[in-house]
Amino acid sequence: MKKKILLVDDEETLRWALHEALSEEGFDIENTNDSVKALAFTRKTKYDLVISDLKMPIMGGLQLISEIKKQNPDTKAIIITAYGSIEAVIEAMHLGVMDFITKPFKIEHIKSVIYRVLNDSAILNLNNNISCTKSTETENEGLKKEYNDLCSQTDAFFVTKDTTVTACNTFYDVIGIGKLNAFVFGSISREVDVKNLDVIVKTIFRYLLKTDKSPASLLKEINQYLCKNILKRFPVTLFCAVLDGQRQTLCYSIHGEELTCFISLSGKEVKMLESSPFPLNMFPGMAITESNASFVLGSKLVLIHNSSLLKGLKNGTITADRFKDAISDGSATNCEDMAKGIKLQIEGLDESIAEEKDCAVMVSGSEFQAQTSASWDEIMSVPIPISNYGEILEQFDKKLLPLVGDNHKRQEVVTCVNEAVLNAVSFAYHEDEKGAVFLKFSMLGDEVIIEVSDRGCGFDVQAYTEPDITLYKDLTKKSGRGMFIMKQLMDRVMIQSSKEMGTTVHMAKRVGCNEN
Repeated sequence: MKKKILLVDDEETLRWALHEALSEEGFDIENTNDSVKALAFTRKTKYDLVISDLKMPIMGGLQLISEIKKQNPDTKAIIITAYGSIEAVIEAMHLGVMDFITKPFKIEHIKSVIYRVLNDSAILNLNNNISCTKSTETENEGLKKEYNDLCSQTDAFFVTKDTTVTACNTFYDVIGIGKLNAFVFGSISREVDVKNLDVIVKTIFRYLLKTDKSPASLLKEINQYLCKNILKRFPVTLFCAVLDGQRQTLCYSIHGEELTCFISLSGKEVKMLESSPFPLNMFPGMAITESNASFVLGSKLVLIHNSSLLKGLKNGTITADRFKDAISDGSATNCEDMAKGIKLQIEGLDESIAEEKDCAVMVSGSEFQAQTSASWDEIMSVPIPISNYGEILEQFDKKLLPLVGDNHKRQEVVTCVNEAVLNAVSFAYHEDEKGAVFLKFSMLGDEVIIEVSDRGCGFDVQAYTEPDITLYKDLTKKSGRGMFIMKQLMDRVMIQSSKEMGTTVHMAKRVGCNEN
């Protein structure tokens, strides 16, 4: 039977584009630009999914979903909007909204969200059956242990945990963003009874990832929100990380005393990640730090929620080497085998830990196939000396045109690329030395990401000083001119340079229209 979907949006072009695209997928689609009519539709027809805009005349999307849920609680909902705030997102999730999509978005993206939302019932049913599974285990202690396997995807990542109350307070989320994978893994105390706290944390995490990829910043925002909106103080343990598979780097931040984190590298090498003992939800102004670790192809990220394990490692009753052997066990061929094997090893390490069954293990590998909005597209390798510089810029402008329709923003991007290439031509290579400048770009959401790199002599980034614009208003000062212009026109600029690797200029500019 076809799934019934109701589209509610006062933006006609978007509404009909979605209608046509989803009809081609085999869904039974009804659409309207009137939220009052939409409510009338739901009284006559039971829809599997309602997709609504947030801001609409008479009745907004949140009010509409609230009214629909009163008469049909099982109807799933997605909110789409050009507006957005953490408060709106959290309110939507409290109403039972399954996802919150910010305009502009790609049709393929919303299709994937719809399929995930409509197929999410299996996971929900699994969570609802936890108490039943627990009683069954008690009655059948001699039987083989069954694992509550919440996630398994092409050996990408796997979570296994017991069915105790504490383990039920463990939550996680794994998101693919372009070439990056973002993780959040956390827990709260078994005594805490705060409805939907895991949903709140994961919602803030997903929402903030649209604009900020720093784990420390993400945890800081989550901490401030919890401190501001949850009056009761209780410790929240959270791990947040962003994995850049292309650069083979894991940037992470860990706060709390119940989570132990390792990276299992190739060659049976295991590294324990440093964490802060201070939990979140205590002080809104608490400093949040982050670190980086190498994550080469074939590595595995191992997250273990078990307070006794961490205490044992810290007081020496469990040696790190002994536990590292368990993680680097060669018999585990994929994330699922590794997660289940580690969990069994934990239960056998020490009697005090064996008695404590509140254990959850997550293992993730770099093979996770995230859905990407675009991949790096190497436009050109520019040899030095440059003989056709004008043609190169024109070629780049044409390739950028389909992605950046705003002429003004596109010219700002081209100008900054011009400055970065000129800097490389002028300073990267010594006289008579052969070389090249490499130019790449990609679209990540509504941002264009540019990378201009060379393999030249590099320079001391720390010694760079901004030009004095009070004296050089025309920016004719050669030293620092390019960097100054890039920082003025782009939203983010980062420059990395060394004698061994040369210089790479990373630039990002938001080019999507988000005013309506």
